[in-house]
Amino acid sequence: MIGAGVLGASVAARLAGAGMRVTLLEADQPGRGTTRWSFAWVNSNDKGPRPYHDLNHAGLRAWAELAPDLDGAAWYRPAGHVELAADGAELAARVERLASWGYPARLIDAAEAEGLEPALLPPDQQATAAWFPEEAYLLTEPLIARLVAHLTSQGGTVLTGEPGRVTALDTGPGHTPRVRTAAGAAIEADEVICCAGRWTPALAALAGAPGTVPLVAWDTPGSPAPELVVRVGPVTREGPVRLIHTPQLALRPHSGALLHLEAPDTPVDLHTPEAELRRLASDLLNRARRTVRGLDQARVLAARVCVRPLPADEQSIVGRLPGAEWLYVAVTHSGVTLAAHLSRLIAADLTPGAPGTPLRPDAQLTVGGPDAGLAAYRPDRFAGTAVRNSGPLPGGDRP
Repeated sequence: MIGAGVLGASVAARLAGAGMRVTLLEADQPGRGTTRWSFAWVNSNDKGPRPYHDLNHAGLRAWAELAPDLDGAAWYRPAGHVELAADGAELAARVERLASWGYPARLIDAAEAEGLEPALLPPDQQATAAWFPEEAYLLTEPLIARLVAHLTSQGGTVLTGEPGRVTALDTGPGHTPRVRTAAGAAIEADEVICCAGRWTPALAALAGAPGTVPLVAWDTPGSPAPELVVRVGPVTREGPVRLIHTPQLALRPHSGALLHLEAPDTPVDLHTPEAELRRLASDLLNRARRTVRGLDQARVLAARVCVRPLPADEQSIVGRLPGAEWLYVAVTHSGVTLAAHLSRLIAADLTPGAPGTPLRPDAQLTVGGPDAGLAAYRPDRFAGTAVRNSGPLPGGDRP
């Protein structure tokens, strides 16, 4: 198992729960890559078409179901989401569509928005607002710690640093898959599963299947994959408790009396100078001060360019690779939302005939067959499509 972000750790824990012997490889520490800096918003708010919406909606329910088994009080925050919109017609149409699909969503006025989130500074009384009560956010570091602990309690192994850094993928005698690491080990396996996020195309190339996992190039100037993430604090007790979106800002509470901030109009990439990142971070803090209470003493504590894996068609990619069927990949932009549910589907896909893939012995899983929910997301849908992915794995930031 390659990659210990939220998806990889979830899949590893599910497979261990299904009785498989799992070795989880991670070049850094579990959860320290993209997962650590994710907005971690669990939602299916604007994810189409309908089947993909349904997949993400199932992701919301899966986290709610899993939370009691993994001490959810430490990481699961079903706080709901308040959105204030500049385009009232678009928001109203989205709410109507979501409600017709059975997704809890309704329009509210400015007064109700303030009642739901008292930290909100008074918005324009004519503003269009909406309330999404079942949406949540996750604190990913304590979540990953619990997933890894569950894995090891089931006999799994976690290798990090050089022993967990993959340098080659091939097959040995009898076509047995092998994973070679920077520590010189050659690990033989029945299944090799890759949940390495943006590095997945490079690992597919190592396996002899280049171009089979088309992601939006993330290392080029102007790429939409990088996102500026800002953490500010301290936040006083009157600060926000819910997810909030406005036309200028997205924010949520973070552990340690912090706020996590992002914004759609702060274009950055891996080439943006540090001075510009600092300027943008300060601007986001000023926007937050104009949006919510509790930031009188706050300052910017961290600003990071987080690179998100973006499949070329915006849909998850899950399954065996054409040309290297012994390598099973799972990469998605909706990793936090989907991890609990997608890990169930993947575990069922890899353990056909098993009674389920629970994280607790008395849980059961019904998925409707090994291909249920995943047929539309197989990598072979890109067969014959010319793609350009980012280059080989660099030296300092790898799965």
